[in-house]
Amino acid sequence: MEQQINLLAQLAAVDAQLDELHDELGDLPQDVKKLEVALREKVTALEVTQKSIEELNHLRGTAHVTIQESLDKEQRLAQQQFQVKNNREFDAITREIEHLKTQRTEIEERLRTSGVREENLKTTLAQQEQEVATVREKLTEKASELEERSGGQNDELKKYIDVRLRLSGQIDDALEAEYERIRTFHNNAAVAIKRNSCSGCYSAIPSQRIMEMKYQRDKVYTCEGCGRILFTEDVEADIDTLMAGA
Repeated sequence: MEQQINLLAQLAAVDAQLDELHDELGDLPQDVKKLEVALREKVTALEVTQKSIEELNHLRGTAHVTIQESLDKEQRLAQQQFQVKNNREFDAITREIEHLKTQRTEIEERLRTSGVREENLKTTLAQQEQEVATVREKLTEKASELEERSGGQNDELKKYIDVRLRLSGQIDDALEAEYERIRTFHNNAAVAIKRNSCSGCYSAIPSQRIMEMKYQRDKVYTCEGCGRILFTEDVEADIDTLMAGA
């Protein structure tokens, strides 16, 4: 267990550096992701409007032909009604004629209101194009800022991540799971005792317990005040030494 606590102290030191690197980026990564989502949504809405305009133009180009074809078919069906042999066939033709009339009415109504609808769609499209341009510009700015800030971090970040993976691979699964659980509440989930106090929440640690921790290293101790994992000051990892051996 002593070796496990040592590894945990080293992991905590690496995580502290990773957290610091991430903090330097601030909200930029989240801002970029939000803008990417917003841009996709606005582009999708714009494409829907463009498609509606295309459908409207198609309607105008084909409506008169469609209406004429419907009238011709209705006339043929009306002539057939005089040749049917029973009421069932007569009713079937009547229903089809009514269906054609309904379709024509719908097309004529859409054609009648197409001018107003086109004007509204074009107004909407212009607004959407402006919104897309604005979001795209903001995204470009934020992405450039993020790249500028993180550019110098990439090598350092990769090195810390590699060391973290190596350390976590040597830690007992149950202990690592507990460490990660505590990190959901406190970034510094494992801390050293300094001046007889938890260096996470500064709660006093009884001297008897500190002595117990020094001489009984087969047990994991936690702070009664904050729940962080504790280790004695002599166990605390030196990050420079740790990274030098990476």
